Amino acid sequence: MIIASLYPCPFDSHGRHDATCSIIKDGEIFAYEEEKLTTIKQEETVMFPERSLMMGCKELNILPSDIDKWVFPTMAEDVDINKMFIFFSTLFKIYKGSRDKFEEWFQKNVYFVDHQISHAALAVLTSGFKECAFLSQDGGGDSGDRRNFIFGEYCDRKFQVLNEHQGLKNICAFHAFITDSIGFARGNNGKTTGLACYGQVQPVLLQKFEDLINYDENGINFIRERYSQTEINLKKIKSPEYSRAKILNRYPSDTNVFRLALEYLPHDIAATGEFLMDKVFLDLLKILKKKTSMNKLVLSGGIFLNVTLNNKILESNIFDEIYVPMAPSDVGLSLGAALYIQNEIIEKDRNETISPYLGPSFKKDEIKDLLDRFRLHYTYDQNIAKTTAQLLAKGEVVGWFQGRAEYGPRSLGARSILADPRNPKSKSRINQLLKKRDWFMPYAPSILEEYIKEWVEIPHQSRYMQVAFQVKEDKKVLIPAAVHMDGSSRIQTVNRTQNGKYWDVIESFRKLTGIPLILNTSFNRHGIATISNPRQAVEHLLEGCMDYLVIDDFLVSFSKNRMAIISVILEKDENVCLAEDCIRRLNTVLKYGNAKQVKGYIERLSQLIGINFDLIDSEVIIESQERISVEKIVDILIEKVNNLQPVS
Repeated sequence: MIIASLYPCPFDSHGRHDATCSIIKDGEIFAYEEEKLTTIKQEETVMFPERSLMMGCKELNILPSDIDKWVFPTMAEDVDINKMFIFFSTLFKIYKGSRDKFEEWFQKNVYFVDHQISHAALAVLTSGFKECAFLSQDGGGDSGDRRNFIFGEYCDRKFQVLNEHQGLKNICAFHAFITDSIGFARGNNGKTTGLACYGQVQPVLLQKFEDLINYDENGINFIRERYSQTEINLKKIKSPEYSRAKILNRYPSDTNVFRLALEYLPHDIAATGEFLMDKVFLDLLKILKKKTSMNKLVLSGGIFLNVTLNNKILESNIFDEIYVPMAPSDVGLSLGAALYIQNEIIEKDRNETISPYLGPSFKKDEIKDLLDRFRLHYTYDQNIAKTTAQLLAKGEVVGWFQGRAEYGPRSLGARSILADPRNPKSKSRINQLLKKRDWFMPYAPSILEEYIKEWVEIPHQSRYMQVAFQVKEDKKVLIPAAVHMDGSSRIQTVNRTQNGKYWDVIESFRKLTGIPLILNTSFNRHGIATISNPRQAVEHLLEGCMDYLVIDDFLVSFSKNRMAIISVILEKDENVCLAEDCIRRLNTVLKYGNAKQVKGYIERLSQLIGINFDLIDSEVIIESQERISVEKIVDILIEKVNNLQPVS
């Protein structure tokens, strides 16, 4: 049986982020995010995840018409049957003019799963637990389901919800409110968590925050009238009823984003808000524990991307075992819904955990052909893990592209950038080359699972990098690039069974240095989603984002390919096609980016060819019939550089 699940539902009337497709074919699983194929982070769409569906069919060697059951993690009443008819008739090319037959087929083969149940199912059915308690918490479900919180039990392959909470004023809204107060953009709650350890809990502010929250066994309420910055900017809130003065006076306890920003330092706001959120959640769990005999708890929903909260829950020992899946946010909805229906249809216990490497893979021949087309100098290394470890020990930054891609927001040793955690400059170097992160945001390491007890205070398996552990005092000085200001580290535990090649790299690094962990961050430039294919990996190398690229067993050096890089930028007889392709991409950046974006892109290219200039107008190269030297380009473009204005 083949089961496919799509999020969002086709022709959803509301824009959804975190679009994904999951396919289960006789137990084999494909699951992947649409944004990794479009490269647009947090892209909102009202369409279905077409690219990831097609990629999944290719990976599993099937056609959409081979799929037996279709699943959507949304409420059935939210679905327009006419739009679904258009979707399936277009996809299959078989139902046109046969509406009655379609509706009969639709009733038998299309399923809808509640938003929060989809979250819970992902956690439960990938945990390996035969029975457990489950808790799902996020900002809210789809338009027909406003539940933002459910707590219940999984036993005998059945999900039983014991408690629930509805509405948009919840703990996630409180976290967003803290983020707004600091001045971060929407969706940057992770920055709030990262900044918190630099601040101090302020008692007066804490009391103000406590006045905004109440909770019981049915969830957490955030008592506040909230007007989004987007609404204010779009002038949807009109004067004088919703003037600034009126808004200031309508918030309880005189607490609002305007006053907080004036009265408190950003890191103190973050520290106080995070402290209260942790406290409230632990108090809630103590209440909920009394309602269940289960000793194991699985957690899902976007709030559990908060690794410090997860650590507090782990350290509390309220439950004996804690599990957070690889994709607790809405990214995980499609797989959760598919697993839920599989669990309902197929009477078979799922007692094993699921690998996070569920995305696309690429054959060795495909990769070699790509490297040859770029005319890159590369070597094939049968002992690539050891070679990679040697490069890391020398301080090199390495792009690591292997096997099937990760499903979820974390890079776990398939599409990763690797560095030496011993060198305090590793963090700043990665930032300079490609990440451009805020100064207070940490980088995470991957550790051999068998050594976790030696390195952290309260050891626990963390294969998906979902917990911030406290590093032991004597170990912090050994890995300065991987330890946050508060002594914590968001560690991934790596075992040989789940990712043998990556384990070999870390083991080789341990033999060389005595340190059983390496720095690991996602394989992407600032502002785009994690890469999905070999071409993107090569482009990152050519743009100077790393020193070496290890792709399958091929080793490609940045320094040895300087001439190949130059030939991509300039028209050379032997590489005209590649030059034209790069020129088109440069032209797109010039056309749609602002001056700051263009300058950042071109500065990297400038460093490669050793010439100091700010911008290249690619149209000059395209329109010219003569070969243009670097020097002549500079002469031609001096005036054009000064005249470029940012796009408003």
